Amino acid sequence: MSDDRIQHGLDAYADQLQRSADLAPAAEIRRRAARRRRNQTAGAAFAAVLIAVVSLGVTLKRAPAPAPTPAAPSASPSPSPSRTSTVKSNVTQLQQFGIDLEADVLIDVADDGVDHWMQIGANDTADFTGTAKDDSTRMLLLPAPVTARNRVVIAPSARPGFCVAATPQPPLALRTCQDGDEAQTWQVLPAGDSGQFNLAGPYGVMTVDEALVPPGQSGRTGLQTIRFDR
Repeated sequence: MSDDRIQHGLDAYADQLQRSADLAPAAEIRRRAARRRRNQTAGAAFAAVLIAVVSLGVTLKRAPAPAPTPAAPSASPSPSPSRTSTVKSNVTQLQQFGIDLEADVLIDVADDGVDHWMQIGANDTADFTGTAKDDSTRMLLLPAPVTARNRVVIAPSARPGFCVAATPQPPLALRTCQDGDEAQTWQVLPAGDSGQFNLAGPYGVMTVDEALVPPGQSGRTGLQTIRFDR
């Protein structure tokens, strides 16, 4: 009887060991499976973050750089006369004759009964075609920067830095003022009644017949100044 009990006890112990041996691998398998699931979840989350970062980087790389703000164009100043010389023509006689100098004036054809004023036109030209008092007919007679007496330059008030220059054939030209330029230097010749005068340049005296006429042709020569503010 004692041997049977011993054998029975040994069999029970063996069964216990067998069950423990069977349970251990199962628990271990479950534990490893849970760990794999955790690792997979973490890996998937990391992969999602990595993909998002890479996508953002690609987007930023492909996005065009903002266009630079263009600098505001700088205003181009009007050319100023070249006045390097302090010499001025003596125009005292012209002032005594009643010719308006260094003031805004209309340069008019005297005694023709109509308005034929010197006017700045298209393509930087000048002619006696003005009939309206405006910026195109507002002129200045200024002492020329030369030593000869009674010499002036004609400068349109609305075009600072430009002077009226003589040309071989009409119309006259508007050019950047230059000291001593013969074409821009006009001799004022008092003529007839007080205040009337002729303008003579390198191609002769200005002659007008509703507009400037070529040198040598007939027309009116007597001019006068009319104050622009009157």
